[in-house]
Amino acid sequence: KGSMKIARLLRYVLAISISILLGGTAQAQDWKVTGVFAWLGVGKTFQIEKGHSYWVGEFSGTFINDKGPGSMFHGAGMKCPGFNDLNFNDKRASAGGYCVITDAEGDQAYVLWQGMGDTTSSKGTFMYTGGTGKYKGISGNNSWASPVSVNWPDGTVSGHTTFNR
Repeated sequence: KGSMKIARLLRYVLAISISILLGGTAQAQDWKVTGVFAWLGVGKTFQIEKGHSYWVGEFSGTFINDKGPGSMFHGAGMKCPGFNDLNFNDKRASAGGYCVITDAEGDQAYVLWQGMGDTTSSKGTFMYTGGTGKYKGISGNNSWASPVSVNWPDGTVSGHTTFNR
């Protein structure tokens, strides 16, 4: 009789543990979005040496989720302070920074991003570092890819970044 109670208790604990584990995995998957961040980069470029520039500024724009209206971050504003180290001599680039994603309700998610590439496109990763409201507890690693569309004469740059494609 006592061993049956212990066995039943162990099954109950195991069932709860599996539920928590699977529930946590499902939630982590919910934070992975696919879509496009269309942006304008505004900042300052420093010439380090001939053919080597260092840009510091902000990429800002709107995220469009592939799932459309009502999906996570769809239509959210993004502001991403960052840097881009461009070595045209070696055709290498590295970039990184942070993003604040703000949805229509004012809830925010915070992102740390980094990447590498050539001087016309880059790929990298980003991870959520926190959030407010519905994004409290947000976590997970993601990927991004970004070609530059236009380098404007005034020093700004237009482009887009795809998430998890």
